[in-house]
Amino acid sequence: MSPVLLDVNGLTTRFATRAGSLHAVEDVSFTVAEGEIIGLVGESGSGKSVTGFSILGLIDPPGRIVAGSVKLNGRELVGLSHAALRSMRGREIAMVFQDPSATLNPVLTIETQMRLAIAAHENLGDAAARARCIEVLGAVGIPDAARRIEAYPHQFSGGMRQRVAIAIALLNRPKLIICDEPTTALDVSIQAQILTEMKSLAARLLVMYAGRLIEAGPIAEVLRQPRHPYTRGLLGSLPGIARPGQDLVQIPGAMPSLIDLPQGCAFQPRCGFADALCATMPALNGEGARSFRCHHPLAAESAP
Repeated sequence: MSPVLLDVNGLTTRFATRAGSLHAVEDVSFTVAEGEIIGLVGESGSGKSVTGFSILGLIDPPGRIVAGSVKLNGRELVGLSHAALRSMRGREIAMVFQDPSATLNPVLTIETQMRLAIAAHENLGDAAARARCIEVLGAVGIPDAARRIEAYPHQFSGGMRQRVAIAIALLNRPKLIICDEPTTALDVSIQAQILTEMKSLAARLLVMYAGRLIEAGPIAEVLRQPRHPYTRGLLGSLPGIARPGQDLVQIPGAMPSLIDLPQGCAFQPRCGFADALCATMPALNGEGARSFRCHHPLAAESAP
């Protein structure tokens, strides 16, 4: 088995608001081995992005990590200085953000921005730096990369800007890359290609709801036999699963406010299996490589 690259243990991130403390990420634990790809899924507001930002130390006031540990290659990241974290970002750990417009400088050429990313961690000559930039742009599907590298972000489509953002994340060959919905700005055909490739590469799937991990396991097993009712609801809402003419299955209700979570299991107001026992928080139970946080897990043979 490959050595553990990322070890997240008990990560808890909250935001202070006038209405109270917002529980964005609550007691989240998982590991990522060297060379492993995991998928983190859940509705908007489930805590996926904040988990990624917390790992990179990108939580600003009024948010803060209140508990837990994040170790990269055994080095603790929680509590590191801003300077120490900056020295690691891009070189050891990188992130592809959801909106490329927020990550690319509109007044600098693509080449300038890519060279700055290289120069932050490595002293390359002009020719070598330009060659690497062109190589990485070509690898993410930018046509005529040697010419387009001199363009500005506004001269690219949204999908092409996202490819540039992905290329910048790859420039310094980081050990870990966190992708925050990186296909959002891409056209449908390219999304399908990337998601198909990710599906073939991902080894494990983690499911989040209301800031907590509620199911995890090998991706094929979770998709084929979900144990948590929420996971089954997500799968049932996918258009690709429904037969022609069949209505999609909708999860009733909406995710609760992360400031005023229900007592016990946060999914209970929307769950058809909920009873009095669900007023207490279920533990994260395990069966081999699978784990799930539910008092009434679905039978192992269940399918959406």
